[in-house]
Amino acid sequence: MSNHSIEQLQDMIERQQRQLQLMLAVDDIRDSLPEPADMMQALASALAEHLRADLCLICLYDSETGELHSKAVKDRSGCFGQFDRERVQELEVRAQGLFAVNIWEGDAVPSALAGKTCAEQVTVAAVPIFLKEQRLGVLLVARLHAAFDQHDIELLTIAESLLDSAVIQAYEYNALQLRNKELETVYRIDNIRDQHLPFDQMLNAVLAELRKVIKAEAGFIMLYNQAERLLELRATTNNDLFPIAPHYEELNRIATRSLQQAKMVCENRTDTALHSVMCLPLILEHRIIGVLGVINRYGQNGFDAEDRRLLSAIASQMDTAIFESLEQRHLREILGRSLDPHIMERLLSSQDQDIVNCDRSIVTVLYADVRGSTALAERIAPDLLLGFINDYLGRMTDVIFAHEGTLDKFVGDEVMALFNAPFSQKDHALRAIRAALDMQKIHQTVMENWEPQGVPKSPIGIGIATGELIVGEVGCRKRTDYTVIGRAANLGARLCSVAQGGEIIICQQTYDLVKEFVEAKPIVGVKLKGVPDGIIVYQAIRIIADAPS
Repeated sequence: MSNHSIEQLQDMIERQQRQLQLMLAVDDIRDSLPEPADMMQALASALAEHLRADLCLICLYDSETGELHSKAVKDRSGCFGQFDRERVQELEVRAQGLFAVNIWEGDAVPSALAGKTCAEQVTVAAVPIFLKEQRLGVLLVARLHAAFDQHDIELLTIAESLLDSAVIQAYEYNALQLRNKELETVYRIDNIRDQHLPFDQMLNAVLAELRKVIKAEAGFIMLYNQAERLLELRATTNNDLFPIAPHYEELNRIATRSLQQAKMVCENRTDTALHSVMCLPLILEHRIIGVLGVINRYGQNGFDAEDRRLLSAIASQMDTAIFESLEQRHLREILGRSLDPHIMERLLSSQDQDIVNCDRSIVTVLYADVRGSTALAERIAPDLLLGFINDYLGRMTDVIFAHEGTLDKFVGDEVMALFNAPFSQKDHALRAIRAALDMQKIHQTVMENWEPQGVPKSPIGIGIATGELIVGEVGCRKRTDYTVIGRAANLGARLCSVAQGGEIIICQQTYDLVKEFVEAKPIVGVKLKGVPDGIIVYQAIRIIADAPS
């Protein structure tokens, strides 16, 4: 074998060794450094060493914006300086049309790569990074005082084939990390929801988590006022309005646009104090709840795709939580004083949030009224009368709650209660009579306490009626009550008016439901206001049998 052949063979072996060493180095980095930033920096250092280059720069395209960003740089000579956004933008323009390894020399070298040296001293190999037809980025390798030969180009081509899979691995790692972050965030939000905090405290806790995860100056929640048809700022991070107050009108405009378009709105600007804003409408089952958002991401850049996904993940948990909390607050406002606290909690845990909507239902209505209360008010001191009436109303309420009735309202010294509303009770008529009998007994105890103090004996009369009524939340925007409307409600009030002190008068329909369990005496020809003919009613005397369970 000639010396020339031996040299060729040695040269080929050397090239193959360099190629193998490069592939082994890249594989080792990919296996040992899965975190993208660390991986890219290690790859830049390995490529600079194996390609015998003074500079190795890896730039990748942002999958969202399409912009080229510097991801890793190895400047072995220290001559090239920092690759800021302006310098990378120049490289982006030059790299867009590349489809193969391209050598830049002399005047063709971009100023961004000339560094502190003269352009004539720099030779640059620009290698586009592709996977199939997807443009991933560009590898830029520069040498001082040395050109790239054909063997170097072969090695650069191999480097590109290794880099494309490394970039995809980095993308997949980022996607997995983001998914894990989303799941962890959802878990923490769920944990906040499960603590059953007061509404405002829950909102503040969620906003604190939101701000921490997305790294923003402030988070905010605007709730939609259904009556006024506008957004109202309800909560901000740590209740601190400082970042928001001077820009409320602008923020409200962006939030309203998000609501109108029913989608996320993200504005990243650098020329205003609100340099980045991200809003997401909270809409559940076609009902507008409000808007969740963040303001001013820390750092120079605005909110990105990762931030948008995290906000969406949090919002997906918050719309239901806020909706349920608002509905529960609404129920508490409407029924909080009408139900025993234990019954109220049972009702809230049932998740039946439509329970106050007006509907037709069979309801038993009870009215109890102090006889001679008008004369009583004229005969005793106001403070004494007030103490007596308050004690009486409180004791009657306790009885109603003990029988799981609903306190509808007080009208002076008259008590109105409902049974079979807002939740179903099969024995509602019998419950009402049991409650009425206990009310008569308890009232005797009330009088025993107050007669020695100067309150004349004042018995109560009770009227009970059963029938189909419209039951639900009734009123206007400023005030609503949970009550009933219909003929049976009027009948119950009139039966109460004709009941003598100590009597419990029930209508025919109530009697039909309880006649097997209650001793009752019929009263024929009773005249009631609005009823032209006399009717039959019944005086309930005592319980004679328990209803089957």
